[in-house]
Amino acid sequence: MTYVIDAWFERSNPYLRVIHRSTGIPIVHWQGSSLMRKLENGSICVEDFAESPSQELVKELFLLDCLEQKGEV
Repeated sequence: MTYVIDAWFERSNPYLRVIHRSTGIPIVHWQGSSLMRKLENGSICVEDFAESPSQELVKELFLLDCLEQKGEV
């Protein structure tokens, strides 16, 4: 499976989505204050998105989302 990262950090309501390339279905989606908290506490680093996203970055975003859903983040 391949994924696309769609992120826009420099707007009043920033967002980050990980989208399944074949289906177009968003798998991970954060926006607004939820995303800002992740940026402020270092869970997500804007510099990681400067180049083409790696498989490792996508895996880390999936893991972060799973931890958040379990209430551990």
